[in-house]
Amino acid sequence: MSDYIKMWRKEHAQILEVLLQVLQLDIFSRVGQTKLQELKRSLEAHLKSEDLGFFPVLKKAAETDTDLRRELFLFAADMDKIAAETRAFFRKVENDSMGKDIPAEFRRISAMIKSRIFREENLLMKEYEKVTSRK
Repeated sequence: MSDYIKMWRKEHAQILEVLLQVLQLDIFSRVGQTKLQELKRSLEAHLKSEDLGFFPVLKKAAETDTDLRRELFLFAADMDKIAAETRAFFRKVENDSMGKDIPAEFRRISAMIKSRIFREENLLMKEYEKVTSRK
């Protein structure tokens, strides 16, 4: 397993841990709010890392692999939706951190993020390892 994949898995594990912590805490508490901000920073850093180190490798391989190209297209559309909804959630928290729908919204985006991480690790990570092992 490459160092990048190890780092990527570690970032995923950290994101999942913070998601769990927020779900277990009172989201309206000081600690809950602090964890939400930690989650926001972790997600932003992880997405930047993916954009710089992960997806360029897969996109290059997809130039000659139509199945991978199709898979990346679907993942990109899914990520656009998740990113938009996650940004909207964090804007909502910034504007009304005590909004009554915040807990339900957080559970919803948490499920989306967890599902995305699971799919990335079980599909895209394998593709990445195949592509990088050919080099």
